[in-house]
Amino acid sequence: MTSVDPRVDPSSDLHLRASYDGERARIVAQGNLDVYTAPLLRAQLADAIDAGARRITLIVQGVHLIDSSGLSGLVFGYKLATGCGGDFTLCGDEVLVARLLARTGLDRVIPLHREFDRGGGGEFRATGS
Repeated sequence: MTSVDPRVDPSSDLHLRASYDGERARIVAQGNLDVYTAPLLRAQLADAIDAGARRITLIVQGVHLIDSSGLSGLVFGYKLATGCGGDFTLCGDEVLVARLLARTGLDRVIPLHREFDRGGGGEFRATGS
């Protein structure tokens, strides 16, 4: 498994960490997803696809703010992964994210898996929604 240095914009409230293992990518997003940080998330998702990942797991942690740009970043990741024949899994126990996905109807397309565990090699995998 390859780890990638975290993307951190000192002026933002979002920290991203990514690791790759063949066709799998795990990206941990910690902080706010908004108009200022969504480009960082989009770039990280695109980097994962460029690195050959087709199965992307995005783990959201400590999200206190998510706006339409942040939601757009999630949709971007979903479309990017499924557009190349892969899949996109969103994990985390974030009430705010779950509520926003439900209110916008996106939970029917991108469900938030609130229960997840570490599989072999430290990868997160969804165990339910």
